[in-house]
Amino acid sequence: MTKKLTALGALTALGALTALGALTALGALGLLAAAPQPASAQSKFPDHPIRLIVGFGAGGASDVAARIVAKSMSDELHQSVIVENKPGASTSIAGDTVAKSAPDGYTLFMAGNANAVNAVSKPLPPFDVLTAFTPIGVVVRSPSILVSAPSVGIKSVAEIVDKAKAQPNQISYASSGVAATSHLAGVLFASAEKIKLVHVPYKGSSQAMNDVLAGRVSMMFAPISTALPLVKAGTLVALATTSDEREKDLPNVPTLSELGIKGIDLDIWSGFVAPTGTPADRIAILANAMQTALKNKDVQTQFENRGMKAVVGAGADEFTRHMKADITKLKGMVADGTMTFGH
Repeated sequence: MTKKLTALGALTALGALTALGALTALGALGLLAAAPQPASAQSKFPDHPIRLIVGFGAGGASDVAARIVAKSMSDELHQSVIVENKPGASTSIAGDTVAKSAPDGYTLFMAGNANAVNAVSKPLPPFDVLTAFTPIGVVVRSPSILVSAPSVGIKSVAEIVDKAKAQPNQISYASSGVAATSHLAGVLFASAEKIKLVHVPYKGSSQAMNDVLAGRVSMMFAPISTALPLVKAGTLVALATTSDEREKDLPNVPTLSELGIKGIDLDIWSGFVAPTGTPADRIAILANAMQTALKNKDVQTQFENRGMKAVVGAGADEFTRHMKADITKLKGMVADGTMTFGH
């Protein structure tokens, strides 16, 4: 009888220990479930579409480049990269939208020359381009072409200069917005030749080009991506380019430098940025997808066919160097009176 009781007690004790062990194990599992998990375990980035905000209207150089790269990045990320156009205030509206967005990698901005000019030309810009964003990298570079409609009757740069000196403020030039590269080129051209031109700003290259084609505005320093097909079709006259050397698609068109007009060797450049505070691992994923897109031969061909160049390997540091160099150059020009934004 005593042996039976002892055995029963042992079994009871064993059962209690087993139950306690099970409860302890369950508790441990509960603590593990409640513990914070790494971001990569919670969700894979990106798990929904990414917005890429462009500060100019559809059809312009920035928009075209953004859409080419966005499509390739979508394939690489297995998520849509959707381009949205928010033109106005020389990209400040678009930039401000992104600067105030959640820093989660799902809202990007295509920044570039215009933002460097804004930093100098606007008394109180809505954001500081060097601190409001984390750069991802430079995407594209392209020169501009000085163009005019055949109906205007201008056949050379020399004609523009002669007429502007004889009749100040009679020749107008279009731009894609105040402080855009097309505006800056006009300011520099007028300053270099000591002539007075009338600036007519628009909300994007396409809108400006419509009035140039119609002859309502005398000329424009147009992005090569916009102007080249129209020059080839004979609906625009190419007078000069802002590049360092002649463009292979326009071998008979001189550079402004060749014509003795220095300091207007302006490339339009732009790249992708995200709001400051975006996690570094997400920036790395985006940068990798962007570089993969830019190395794609089809993407490079699409750029080349429009007179643009995919900038491969120019990451965050290169983007920052470009932006700082442009801002420093422009501040110097404003300080010495070379450039003003009053026209």
